[in-house]
Amino acid sequence: SELAANFDKGETITLNLSYHNRAVVRFVSSVIIKIMSRNNLVYLQDTIITILREIIVNAVKANSKRLYFRWQNLDMQDQEQYLQGMEGFKAFILDNQVFVEDELRKSDYKVTIFLKKFETGFSIHVQNNAPIHPDELCRMKSRIQKAKSLHDFSEVYFDTADDSEGEGLGLVLTVLFLKNTGIGVNSLHISSTEKMTETSLAIPFNLKPLTVMNRIQQQILDEVKDLPTFPENIVELERLCRDPEVDYRLVSKRITVDPSLSVSVLKLSNSAAFITRKRIETVGEAINIIGLKNLRAIIIATSARRILDERYSSFRQVWDHCNRAAFYGRRLAMKFGLDGIAQNVYMSALLHDLGKIVLLSTSSALSEWMFTLTRNRGLRTSTVIEEVSIGISHATIGEKIARKWNLPEYLVESIQWHHAPMACGEQFRDMVYLTYLADKMCNIEEKKFDYYYLEEDTLKRFRIRDEKEFENLHDELRKKYEEHNETTGSIAS
Repeated sequence: SELAANFDKGETITLNLSYHNRAVVRFVSSVIIKIMSRNNLVYLQDTIITILREIIVNAVKANSKRLYFRWQNLDMQDQEQYLQGMEGFKAFILDNQVFVEDELRKSDYKVTIFLKKFETGFSIHVQNNAPIHPDELCRMKSRIQKAKSLHDFSEVYFDTADDSEGEGLGLVLTVLFLKNTGIGVNSLHISSTEKMTETSLAIPFNLKPLTVMNRIQQQILDEVKDLPTFPENIVELERLCRDPEVDYRLVSKRITVDPSLSVSVLKLSNSAAFITRKRIETVGEAINIIGLKNLRAIIIATSARRILDERYSSFRQVWDHCNRAAFYGRRLAMKFGLDGIAQNVYMSALLHDLGKIVLLSTSSALSEWMFTLTRNRGLRTSTVIEEVSIGISHATIGEKIARKWNLPEYLVESIQWHHAPMACGEQFRDMVYLTYLADKMCNIEEKKFDYYYLEEDTLKRFRIRDEKEFENLHDELRKKYEEHNETTGSIAS
C-alpha cells in the first residue's frame, strides 16, 4: 500500500530481486494489483502481471545463463562454445532450481524493476546487469515480428500446439496481449549495452482496444445466440414463485407434470444447498420446507443444466467442480454470518462456469491447450489466456448466457466476475467474493491455483489473516463436503 501510494505521487518505485519464485511473484503481483486498482485499470491487472512475469523470467534466465557459462568455464562470445553451453543449459536449470536460486542470490547478477507514473500513463522497466547475446537478441526481435502478424493465439496453437512451454512462447504471448488490449506492440522495447539488458513497457491510461472478430469468437457468440431460452412452463413457474400470494398446490401441480423437473427439484432439495431435518420425499414437501425463493433458484439451475446437457455432451467434471464450489460457497457465507445470502451464493457458485461448457464444446482441443498453458506458465487464471486466444473469456460467455436467460442480476454479476471479483458492483460484492473464494478453493484442490494468487481484498473482507488461517478453513470445508457426500448425492449425479 505504501509503495502504491508513493507511485501515485509520481515517485519511481524500485523493486530488486535475484530470482523468480513464488514469493517474488506474489510480492510483485500484489504491487501491480494495488497500482492498477488505484488507477481504475483493474481489468488490465492480469494482463500486466502476465507480461511482467514473462519479462522477469527472461531476465532471470539471462542471468542464470551467465552463471552457468561461468561454471562450465565457457565463453559466451565464442560461437562454438556458446552452442556447446546452450545444449545443456535448459536441462541444468530445470534439474537444479534450488541450487541456481541460491547461487543467484550470492552472485552479483540482479534484476531491477522500475515503475513510474506519468500524466498519460505509466512505465515499467526491467533491467538485468548482463548484456544479451547477439544471437538471442536477433531471435527475440524475429519472434516479435512474427507475433505482430498474428491476429489471435489460436493461430499459435495450430502452429505449435505441442510446444506449450516453448522458448519463444512468452514473447508471442506478450505481443498478443499488447495488441488485443489496445496497449499496442510499439509500447514494448528491448535494448542491450555491454553491461545491461533492459525491457521496457509503456501503458497508457486511455486504451483503444483492437476489435477483431476471429473465427472461434464468432462461433462462440453464435452458439450463445442459438441457445434455447427457458421453456414456457419454466418461465411460468418462475413467475409463480415470485408471487408471494401464490397457492403452493398450484406450483406443486405444475412441477409434477414434468417428471424430469420433479426429480431434479427433489434431488437438489436434499442436496448440500439445504439443511433439512428429514429427507424430502415429495415436491409438496420441498415447497413447504425450502420456500418459493429457493424453489425458483432450483428451477433456474435445473433448467440451465438441462439446456446445456441436451445441446452439448455432458461435462461431468465441470459440474462436479461447480457442486463442490456451491457447497463451499454456502458454508463460507454461513461461517461469516451472511446466512441471508447463503442460498444465493450456493446458486452463484453452482452456475459460475456456464460459459466454460460452451467454450469447451466449441473448441475442445484449443480449450485444453489453453488450460495446460495456464498451468505450465504459472498464470493466476485461464481468463487472460482465453481473452487473448479467442477474444472472449468463459466468464464473459457465461454472463451473456445468463442475460439471455434473464437470470437474476446477482447470478449475472457472480458469473461475470468470478475471476475478477474486484470489478463487481458493491451491491453483490459479498456474493461475488464468496463465489470467487469457493471457486479458488476448488482450483487449489485441482492443482490449478495457489493461495498466493488470491486477491488480498477478498481475504481482508472476511478477516482471513494469513495462509494458515485460509488452509484451516479450506480443510474444514473439504471434510464437511466429503462427509456430506457419504450420505447424499448431488445435482451432477
